[in-house]
Amino acid sequence: MQPAPVASAWPKRILITGIALALIGLTALTFIMGSIGDYYDPRETSEHSVEFGETTGPIELSSGCWVVNIEDSAKDYTITYQLIENGEVAGDVDEGCRTDFQAQTADVDFVTVTELDIDEKSEVLVKITCESDDGCENPVLFTNGDAVIGSMMMDPWLLITAGLCCVGFIFVPLGWLLISINRGHANKVHISQNQIVSAMQPLENQRPAEQEILTTDQLYKLVRGEVPEEREQVSSVPSPFANADTRVQKPVASKEGGSINRASSYTHENPPSDDSWKNWDDA
Repeated sequence: MQPAPVASAWPKRILITGIALALIGLTALTFIMGSIGDYYDPRETSEHSVEFGETTGPIELSSGCWVVNIEDSAKDYTITYQLIENGEVAGDVDEGCRTDFQAQTADVDFVTVTELDIDEKSEVLVKITCESDDGCENPVLFTNGDAVIGSMMMDPWLLITAGLCCVGFIFVPLGWLLISINRGHANKVHISQNQIVSAMQPLENQRPAEQEILTTDQLYKLVRGEVPEEREQVSSVPSPFANADTRVQKPVASKEGGSINRASSYTHENPPSDDSWKNWDDA
């Protein structure tokens, strides 16, 4: 019988490594949450700021989807965006592009006014009109959403943290799956070995029948070729009926035994009384 194969230690190592990497990644994520939040704060990521009442020239916007945000509320603002080419107005800027950038901060609420779709680097003239005399105090912030998301995805600390978490979350179920497979194989081998051992070993409750020691007479008869008599198990339990004996009676053995070729007892001095020997001799 071959010994059971030794289970590999790699599944447990993979599981432990996955748990460790996931914990390290989640711990690192808590430390960089502040820097990740800065990517979604227009006060940190905006490239241009235009306030109401200021005389400003055209602002230069690179290609991308520019998100226009105002702090708190934009109900008093009326804003126009015009392209400038060769010092003259060439038309309005296209609006309605899509980007993954959304202004999200814990202390301030920002309102998204519009998204400007800039195909190539252009100059844009921004005009702000306020409908109330004491309103429009907050500046209009211009953020290139595509550039911000690209910078965030290339952040080395974010990449390392995300990589640790992803590898850990892959290793944990993989190690658990390998451990379950090895455990199933070990159970099959153990059951097979138990079946083989039980088949090879006699049952404990099955003992060989006790053999009776032969007497001298039985040994003598056995040497002469005679089968010794087996002792029969005779029940000695008395009959429940008073006028009948239902016990098994042992048959009386014949006193004659041994070989039938016995030596004759007749001699010349003691011949047989009849002539039967002559008839046998004549035959």
